[in-house]
Amino acid sequence: MLILDRGRGFTLLEAIIVMALLAVIAAMGAPKLSAELRRRTTQTAVDQFATAHSLARATAVRYGRVAQLHIDASTRRFWVDVDTSGNGLGQRATIWYVRDLTSPGLVMTSNRSLLCFDARGLPSTNAPCELADAQIIFTALDKADTLTTASLGKILR
Repeated sequence: MLILDRGRGFTLLEAIIVMALLAVIAAMGAPKLSAELRRRTTQTAVDQFATAHSLARATAVRYGRVAQLHIDASTRRFWVDVDTSGNGLGQRATIWYVRDLTSPGLVMTSNRSLLCFDARGLPSTNAPCELADAQIIFTALDKADTLTTASLGKILR
C-alpha cells in the first residue's frame, strides 16, 4: 500500500522567496566581485612582467651575453631574447615565450621599450638598449598597478 505524505517538500511560493533572496544577495556582491577581478587582472600582469624581467637577468648570466627584454605596450606584449649563437653572429632566440596580455579592458603603458642586461645580470645601456629605470603601468578600468625598475635593474612595486 502506497501512502503519500503531503507535508514534505517546499511549496512553489517558498521556492520563489528563497530564489528572490539569493538574487538580492548576489546583486549586492556582484560589484565587489567585479572590482576584485579587475584588481586581480592588473596584479597578474605585473607578476608576469616581473617574472619576465627576472628571466631576462638570469638569461644574460646563463648565456654570458646581453639579454633583451622587449616591451611593446601598444600590443600589450613583452618577451625576452638573447644571442644564442655563441659566436657573436647575432642569431637571437626568444627565451620563454611572448607574453600577450589579452585580458579585455587591460591597458599597458611603458616609458621604455627595450631593457637589456649584460653577462653579469646588470642593466646595459649600449645601443639600442634604453635606461633601466622603466615604469610599466597596467590598467583595467578603474584599477591600476605600477611596476618600476631602478637604474640598477631592481624591481620596485
